Amino acid sequence: MLSSPSFSPHNDVLNATPETDAAKSSLVEELKRRGRVSVTTHRYPDAKDLYGKAIEVLSSTETDGAAASNNTDMAILHSNRALCFLQMNRPNDSYEDATSATCFDSTYVKGFWRLGQASMALKQTQEAIDAYKTALMLDPSSKALKKEFTNAEKQLVKDKVEAERLEKEKEENANYIPPPVAKKVQVVKDDVPSSESSSAGGIVKDDKSAIKSDLAGGKGEFSKSDHVRGYKIVNGKKTSFFHHEMTEEEKHLIGDITPKRLEPTQMSDSSATTQDKDVSVWNKAGTWEEKDVTDWAIGSVKGKVLEASYQLPGGSPDPNASVKVIDVSGLISSKKAGGSAHASVAKVRGKKKYIFEFTICVHWEMTLGSGDKCKGKLTFYDVDGTHEIGEGYDISEYSVEDGAQADARHLLDRFVRNGGLRSEIEKKLDEWIGLFQETY
Repeated sequence: MLSSPSFSPHNDVLNATPETDAAKSSLVEELKRRGRVSVTTHRYPDAKDLYGKAIEVLSSTETDGAAASNNTDMAILHSNRALCFLQMNRPNDSYEDATSATCFDSTYVKGFWRLGQASMALKQTQEAIDAYKTALMLDPSSKALKKEFTNAEKQLVKDKVEAERLEKEKEENANYIPPPVAKKVQVVKDDVPSSESSSAGGIVKDDKSAIKSDLAGGKGEFSKSDHVRGYKIVNGKKTSFFHHEMTEEEKHLIGDITPKRLEPTQMSDSSATTQDKDVSVWNKAGTWEEKDVTDWAIGSVKGKVLEASYQLPGGSPDPNASVKVIDVSGLISSKKAGGSAHASVAKVRGKKKYIFEFTICVHWEMTLGSGDKCKGKLTFYDVDGTHEIGEGYDISEYSVEDGAQADARHLLDRFVRNGGLRSEIEKKLDEWIGLFQETY
């Protein structure tokens, strides 16, 4: 499915052939970075090629001791390419990639999400519902997934109603006996006057003025069919019927449109522009520019998430309990080994695009009313620019440290994993997106 175009701004990486595993890993990270930018700017064919190259390179990498990590990366790449194919109106290819994503990592929520979307595009509604159910089992609190699942269930009802209607219509058509059709008899009249016959065809044969013009010297003379084709005489010349000679008033309004020669001095003056400090020298057309702000983003995201805390409500089993974020990890720049965090501002034809992608591991602590403490981790995977504010974020890992009281488990599931602190963290991430846009 990988097709490298003859001309692409990414030919340097699409045609690269790294030999060592270190070089391959570096190339995959660059391909993923460019793929993210291409998706955010809706250049899906470019993104499809970049993710395809990354899949090809990663498949050839030695996996000793890193099979699980490679499988996770392959699931993400196939899922991302499935999105590209879906946006390019290629649902069969999208379905194939989404299926591969779920095979590489059966716990990857987005893999099943993409599978559901591809199935809906292929009108395989029941299969889409099954995929969404699996995704919701992995992330039961995702509002966006619940919305997709509900829409799929409604579509299934519509499909059943339509199938019943078509079946009923088929039965009715099978029992339908059409009435006999009367034969038409054409009557030919021989006594129609020649003048009427010629008038019915739209041509008056005895009108000699429509056949030949009276211009001197024979210029502008029509053939017998020219007047039918739509020619006319303007200023003594035969021309199209739609030809229009401008009046003096029209010429005055339009002005002089005659092409004029540009002098070298004029050309040099027009090209001498002040170089924008934020635009690279090669980008004189201003079509593309990207500024990396990953370091700022890592610090500001961490600061925002550390603000999150939650007091359990009065109607809860333990109204005196509270939970807060005590640390944030996993935010390692993609420029460093093993890192995946990235944030940048791209200017595409004068319009700004805010691009980011993080995996955020949140360390939390709940203090119960009795004074006992429970600790654990909550990992938000693929926090990126494709999310809509208010729709929440997917989690890929939730864990509680040993030693937590058994009767506190239901509190942790309700107010950490599926709501409470999680909702507060999601609000802080939405606030950070606003801060990102305000700052840049």
